[in-house]
Amino acid sequence: MNSLSLQYDLHWVLGEQELGTQELSFAKALTKNGRKTTYININSLYSGNLKSLNRYSHRLPRKYDNLIHHKYLERINLGLQKKYEEEKPACIFIYNDCKVLPETINSFRRHGTRIIVFLGDDPNYLFAGKKTFLLTALSADAIITPDTGWIEGLQMLDARKIIYSPYGSDPEIFHPINPSPEQIKKYSADILFIGTGYYLNSWGIRRAAILNELAGMNLKIFGDNLWHELFPYFPMLKKHFINEPLRAGDVNAACSCARIYPVVVNSGVVNGASTRIFDGISSGIFVLAEYRKDLEKLFPGGELVFFRSKSELRKKAEYYLKHEDEMKDHVRQCSEIVTKNYSFELCIKNILEQI
Repeated sequence: MNSLSLQYDLHWVLGEQELGTQELSFAKALTKNGRKTTYININSLYSGNLKSLNRYSHRLPRKYDNLIHHKYLERINLGLQKKYEEEKPACIFIYNDCKVLPETINSFRRHGTRIIVFLGDDPNYLFAGKKTFLLTALSADAIITPDTGWIEGLQMLDARKIIYSPYGSDPEIFHPINPSPEQIKKYSADILFIGTGYYLNSWGIRRAAILNELAGMNLKIFGDNLWHELFPYFPMLKKHFINEPLRAGDVNAACSCARIYPVVVNSGVVNGASTRIFDGISSGIFVLAEYRKDLEKLFPGGELVFFRSKSELRKKAEYYLKHEDEMKDHVRQCSEIVTKNYSFELCIKNILEQI
């Protein structure tokens, strides 16, 4: 029964990343497609201390970990329910799970609100801090996945509706610029990589092992403190590391100062294209991408250069640094494809047509 009067032109987008732009760009693209949109960062619904406590509570005995996690989820979901009563959106887009519990989603759906989950990670993959991620996704009216490799697992569980689509890039954020002398000094490199170290786990080790193949070259890695857990095992990377996470505008500036960006995907990606591919191309840097099947569909003419092993990454990086004209040609071809087919606004338009 629909006991609330919904605002049929109002859409919510829920996000949680502090440095990423995906959720914000999604909200902006909805607005450009004629939807009245409110962006809600779930981190605004509770204190920062609670977030930090929850982040590390998995190291405590299970009893205390569960108590802290329950309090964290309760604070977020009560905050959302209160805001829902005030605004009554007709549609809510949730990035991954944003800690929205299935019972909260079901409550919103009973009032007639449509719930769409747009994925950045595979909900079938185990995440320590996302205990109800899969339940949240399966409670939604539709799931948007940028990875065809995640579809079979969702179909197995009878997800209501599955939409495949890349998210593309936001050209208002990622575009070629003329960098300042200060930016050139800071970011200039033959090879640039930006991202978290993931901790000392399979994801972090995999990322470090691949990038370690580029050690000794003119390489800069910008990232967070988590990289330090990996340096005892990959000491050559330490001299390339700059302990500074970058916001989106800084990522764009850095890409405008460097020559090659190697895109290394995490272990949860099966076939999909990392958003860093589209953002890097939009920024004007030569992207050297770890191979995944979906890339051949997205760039069917061989415009994007792949690597299938860490040794191949090194060989191709060295080759293209010596063949500037070929590198520029790939940049131009990839840029034309992304501009024509994979802007955030166009990708969201295509998604809306399928919902």
